[in-house]
Amino acid sequence: MGKIRYFLLFLLLLYSLALISCRSAATKTEGEGEKGTTGLSAEEQDKGALVLFQQVFDLLQDSDRKAAVPKMEALYREIITRYPKAALTQESYWRLVLIYLKDYDPPAYGKAEATYEEFISRYPQSQFRREVENDITNAYYRNGQWESLMKFCTPAVKRYIEKGKLDRPLDMFLYAEAKKNLGDTAEAVKGYKIVIALFPNSREGSMAKLRLAAIEKENKDKTIK
Repeated sequence: MGKIRYFLLFLLLLYSLALISCRSAATKTEGEGEKGTTGLSAEEQDKGALVLFQQVFDLLQDSDRKAAVPKMEALYREIITRYPKAALTQESYWRLVLIYLKDYDPPAYGKAEATYEEFISRYPQSQFRREVENDITNAYYRNGQWESLMKFCTPAVKRYIEKGKLDRPLDMFLYAEAKKNLGDTAEAVKGYKIVIALFPNSREGSMAKLRLAAIEKENKDKTIK
Protein backbone atom coordinates (compact mmCIF):
# COMPACT_ATOMS: atom_id res chain seq x y z
CA MET A 1 0.00 0.00 0.00
CA GLY A 2 2.85 2.36 0.82
CA LYS A 3 4.35 2.03 -2.67
CA ILE A 4 0.97 2.69 -4.26
CA ARG A 5 0.51 5.82 -2.11
CA TYR A 6 3.93 7.16 -3.13
CA PHE A 7 3.20 6.42 -6.79
CA LEU A 8 -0.12 8.28 -6.62
CA LEU A 9 1.56 11.24 -4.95
CA PHE A 10 4.20 11.21 -7.68
CA LEU A 11 1.47 11.31 -10.33
CA LEU A 12 -0.12 14.23 -8.49
CA LEU A 13 3.15 16.13 -8.60
CA LEU A 14 3.38 15.54 -12.34
CA TYR A 15 -0.19 16.79 -12.72
CA SER A 16 0.64 19.90 -10.71
CA LEU A 17 3.62 20.65 -12.92
CA ALA A 18 1.41 20.37 -15.98
CA LEU A 19 -1.18 22.62 -14.36
CA ILE A 20 1.41 25.26 -13.61
CA SER A 21 2.67 25.07 -17.18
CA CYS A 22 -0.85 25.53 -18.53
CA ARG A 23 -1.49 28.45 -16.22
CA SER A 24 1.66 30.15 -17.44
CA ALA A 25 0.67 29.74 -21.07
CA ALA A 26 -2.96 30.76 -20.65
CA THR A 27 -4.27 34.31 -20.65
CA LYS A 28 -4.29 35.54 -17.08
CA THR A 29 -7.66 36.22 -15.49
CA GLU A 30 -8.48 39.37 -13.62
CA GLY A 31 -6.14 39.94 -10.71
CA GLU A 32 -4.12 36.79 -11.36
CA GLY A 33 -1.18 38.65 -12.83
CA GLU A 34 -1.09 41.15 -10.01
CA LYS A 35 0.89 40.78 -6.83
CA GLY A 36 -1.08 39.10 -4.07
CA THR A 37 -0.89 39.58 -0.33
CA THR A 38 2.35 37.60 -0.24
CA GLY A 39 3.90 39.75 -2.95
CA LEU A 40 3.94 36.84 -5.40
CA SER A 41 1.92 36.23 -8.55
CA ALA A 42 -0.29 33.13 -8.82
CA GLU A 43 2.30 31.48 -11.04
CA GLU A 44 5.07 32.17 -8.52
CA GLN A 45 2.88 30.84 -5.72
CA ASP A 46 2.26 27.65 -7.71
CA LYS A 47 5.99 27.08 -7.98
CA GLY A 48 6.61 27.76 -4.29
CA ALA A 49 3.79 25.46 -3.21
CA LEU A 50 5.09 22.69 -5.44
CA VAL A 51 8.51 22.85 -3.77
CA LEU A 52 6.90 22.34 -0.35
CA PHE A 53 4.61 19.61 -1.66
CA GLN A 54 7.67 17.80 -3.01
CA GLN A 55 9.14 17.95 0.50
CA VAL A 56 6.08 16.09 1.80
CA PHE A 57 6.67 13.43 -0.85
CA ASP A 58 10.32 13.17 0.19
CA LEU A 59 9.34 12.81 3.85
CA LEU A 60 7.11 9.83 3.06
CA GLN A 61 9.94 8.18 1.19
CA ASP A 62 12.58 8.77 3.85
CA SER A 63 10.62 7.92 7.01
CA ASP A 64 7.50 6.12 8.20
CA ARG A 65 4.28 8.08 8.14
CA LYS A 66 3.88 8.37 11.91
CA ALA A 67 7.26 10.02 12.26
CA ALA A 68 6.60 12.27 9.25
CA VAL A 69 3.17 13.55 10.33
CA PRO A 70 4.28 16.63 12.36
CA LYS A 71 6.51 17.84 9.53
CA MET A 72 3.82 17.09 6.94
CA GLU A 73 1.31 19.11 8.94
CA ALA A 74 3.74 22.02 9.16
CA LEU A 75 4.45 21.92 5.42
CA TYR A 76 0.76 21.89 4.48
CA ARG A 77 0.18 24.83 6.82
CA GLU A 78 3.07 26.68 5.22
CA ILE A 79 1.55 26.15 1.77
CA ILE A 80 -1.81 27.47 2.99
CA THR A 81 -0.29 30.50 4.67
CA ARG A 82 2.28 31.52 2.09
CA TYR A 83 0.59 30.54 -1.18
CA PRO A 84 -3.19 31.13 -1.04
CA LYS A 85 -3.49 31.36 -4.84
CA ALA A 86 -1.57 28.16 -5.59
CA ALA A 87 -3.38 25.23 -7.16
CA LEU A 88 -2.09 22.91 -4.42
CA THR A 89 -3.37 25.04 -1.54
CA GLN A 90 -6.92 23.70 -1.60
CA GLU A 91 -5.67 20.13 -1.66
CA SER A 92 -3.38 20.95 1.26
CA TYR A 93 -6.47 21.77 3.31
CA TRP A 94 -7.94 18.39 2.42
CA ARG A 95 -4.75 16.55 3.36
CA LEU A 96 -4.57 18.42 6.67
CA VAL A 97 -8.09 17.30 7.51
CA LEU A 98 -7.11 13.71 6.72
CA ILE A 99 -4.13 13.98 9.06
CA TYR A 100 -6.35 15.19 11.90
CA LEU A 101 -8.87 12.40 11.31
CA LYS A 102 -6.63 9.44 10.51
CA ASP A 103 -3.17 10.10 11.92
CA TYR A 104 -4.13 11.60 15.27
CA ASP A 105 -5.09 9.12 17.99
CA PRO A 106 -7.74 9.85 19.00
CA PRO A 107 -8.88 11.80 15.93
CA ALA A 108 -8.60 15.57 16.34
CA TYR A 109 -12.18 16.36 15.34
CA GLY A 110 -11.96 19.95 16.55
CA LYS A 111 -8.90 20.67 14.42
CA ALA A 112 -10.48 18.94 11.43
CA GLU A 113 -13.67 21.01 11.65
CA ALA A 114 -11.79 24.27 12.24
CA THR A 115 -9.65 23.56 9.18
CA TYR A 116 -12.78 22.76 7.17
CA GLU A 117 -14.48 26.00 8.22
CA GLU A 118 -11.40 28.02 7.26
CA PHE A 119 -11.21 26.14 3.96
CA ILE A 120 -14.81 26.73 2.84
CA SER A 121 -14.67 30.38 3.91
CA ARG A 122 -11.73 30.90 1.57
CA TYR A 123 -12.69 28.49 -1.23
CA PRO A 124 -16.47 27.87 -1.09
CA GLN A 125 -16.55 26.49 -4.64
CA SER A 126 -13.50 24.25 -4.29
CA GLN A 127 -13.44 20.95 -6.14
CA PHE A 128 -12.15 19.37 -2.91
CA ARG A 129 -15.08 20.46 -0.77
CA ARG A 130 -17.02 17.20 -1.18
CA GLU A 131 -13.94 15.11 -0.39
CA VAL A 132 -13.31 17.05 2.81
CA GLU A 133 -16.95 16.83 3.89
CA ASN A 134 -17.10 13.11 3.11
CA ASP A 135 -13.97 12.39 5.12
CA ILE A 136 -15.30 14.28 8.15
CA THR A 137 -18.72 12.59 8.09
CA ASN A 138 -17.15 9.16 7.48
CA ALA A 139 -14.91 9.64 10.51
CA TYR A 140 -17.88 10.61 12.68
CA TYR A 141 -19.92 7.67 11.39
CA ARG A 142 -17.09 5.16 11.73
CA ASN A 143 -16.36 6.19 15.30
CA GLY A 144 -19.95 6.56 16.46
CA GLN A 145 -19.78 10.33 16.96
CA TRP A 146 -23.52 10.70 16.39
CA GLU A 147 -24.02 14.12 17.94
CA SER A 148 -21.21 15.61 15.83
CA LEU A 149 -22.48 13.83 12.72
CA MET A 150 -25.99 15.21 13.23
CA LYS A 151 -24.70 18.76 13.71
CA PHE A 152 -22.46 18.53 10.65
CA CYS A 153 -25.34 17.34 8.43
CA THR A 154 -27.91 19.76 9.85
CA PRO A 155 -27.13 22.66 7.45
CA ALA A 156 -27.96 20.45 4.44
CA VAL A 157 -31.20 19.35 6.09
CA LYS A 158 -32.13 22.97 6.85
CA ARG A 159 -31.51 23.92 3.21
CA TYR A 160 -33.85 21.12 2.18
CA ILE A 161 -36.56 22.34 4.56
CA GLU A 162 -36.20 25.94 3.34
CA LYS A 163 -35.77 25.30 -0.40
CA GLY A 164 -37.10 21.79 -0.97
CA LYS A 165 -33.84 20.79 -2.60
CA LEU A 166 -31.34 18.14 -1.53
CA ASP A 167 -28.07 18.08 -3.43
CA ARG A 168 -27.29 14.46 -2.61
CA PRO A 169 -28.84 11.62 -0.59
CA LEU A 170 -25.83 11.08 1.68
CA ASP A 171 -26.42 14.17 3.83
CA MET A 172 -30.00 13.26 4.70
CA PHE A 173 -29.18 9.58 5.15
CA LEU A 174 -26.36 10.32 7.59
CA TYR A 175 -28.60 12.78 9.45
CA ALA A 176 -31.20 10.04 9.79
CA GLU A 177 -28.55 7.56 10.94
CA ALA A 178 -27.37 9.99 13.59
CA LYS A 179 -30.92 10.62 14.78
CA LYS A 180 -31.63 6.90 14.99
CA ASN A 181 -28.51 6.22 17.04
CA LEU A 182 -29.35 9.15 19.31
CA GLY A 183 -32.74 7.58 20.04
CA ASP A 184 -34.90 9.88 17.89
CA THR A 185 -36.42 7.15 15.73
CA ALA A 186 -39.38 9.26 14.56
CA GLU A 187 -37.07 11.90 13.08
CA ALA A 188 -34.86 9.20 11.58
CA VAL A 189 -37.86 7.65 9.82
CA LYS A 190 -38.69 11.03 8.28
CA GLY A 191 -35.15 11.31 6.97
CA TYR A 192 -35.11 7.80 5.52
CA LYS A 193 -38.42 8.42 3.75
CA ILE A 194 -37.11 11.65 2.20
CA VAL A 195 -34.05 9.81 0.88
CA ILE A 196 -36.23 7.07 -0.63
CA ALA A 197 -38.64 9.60 -2.18
CA LEU A 198 -35.94 11.75 -3.76
CA PHE A 199 -33.28 9.15 -4.54
CA PRO A 200 -35.04 5.76 -4.78
CA ASN A 201 -32.36 4.13 -6.92
CA SER A 202 -29.36 5.40 -4.99
CA ARG A 203 -27.24 3.34 -2.61
CA GLU A 204 -28.53 5.47 0.24
CA GLY A 205 -32.10 4.91 -0.95
CA SER A 206 -31.62 1.14 -0.79
CA MET A 207 -30.04 1.36 2.66
CA ALA A 208 -32.84 3.62 3.87
CA LYS A 209 -35.40 0.99 2.82
CA LEU A 210 -33.51 -1.61 4.87
CA ARG A 211 -33.43 0.71 7.88
CA LEU A 212 -37.19 1.33 7.66
CA ALA A 213 -37.87 -2.40 7.38
CA ALA A 214 -35.72 -3.04 10.45
CA ILE A 215 -37.49 -0.30 12.43
CA GLU A 216 -40.89 -1.69 11.42
CA LYS A 217 -39.84 -5.16 12.58
CA GLU A 218 -38.58 -3.77 15.89
CA ASN A 219 -41.92 -2.03 16.46
CA LYS A 220 -43.85 -5.22 15.67
CA ASP A 221 -41.70 -7.24 18.04
CA LYS A 222 -42.31 -4.71 20.80
CA THR A 223 -46.07 -4.88 20.17
CA ILE A 224 -46.08 -8.68 20.35
CA LYS A 225 -44.18 -8.62 23.65
